[in-house]
Amino acid sequence: MKPLKFTLIGLFALSIFACNNSNEKTKDNSSAEKTENVKTEKASYQIDTEKSIVHWKGSMVGVYAHEGDLTFKSGKLILSKDALAEGEFSVDMNSMITTDNDALYKMAPREKLIGHLKSADFFDTENFPTTTFTITKVNGNEVFGNLTIKGKTNEEKLINVIIQENKLSGTLTFDRQKYGVTYKNSMNDMVLANEIELKIEITTK
Repeated sequence: MKPLKFTLIGLFALSIFACNNSNEKTKDNSSAEKTENVKTEKASYQIDTEKSIVHWKGSMVGVYAHEGDLTFKSGKLILSKDALAEGEFSVDMNSMITTDNDALYKMAPREKLIGHLKSADFFDTENFPTTTFTITKVNGNEVFGNLTIKGKTNEEKLINVIIQENKLSGTLTFDRQKYGVTYKNSMNDMVLANEIELKIEITTK
């Protein structure tokens, strides 16, 4: 009888040990899943199109610069662990205005400048009403992405990016020649600087 007793006790102890191990494994798996979920958790924020803006600047070589604003059409930013990870936005090219000093318009009205910039000579907003930027990589305060203007796409870089609360700001400078933003008159085109600077200020909802 004694050997049988000890055998039963041994089996009972073994079963308890096995159950405890099973529970520990379940806890470990559950903990691992929670940790993985935390690592991959992302938050998406819609761009507030009424509070976000793009400031643009284009220069006449050695003369002066024209400046103005554009508004956003749509967009979103995706953050992972409070850092920018993904995102995209589109800008309404027909919202273009100029904020130049009035002294530049003694010879020509503002409407003439904006009309020309919207024409086929430059951004052709009738056929290409939006400009888009899709984020592909983030490296510190630099954001890389694909910029599409007039149906042409090139990789560009947003620099000096600052993210604070629900706001993002940065500067992007692109070569207009890569996007076919060129004056039909080659002599007139030569007096325009190729670089166009965009200062982007985004507010999210």
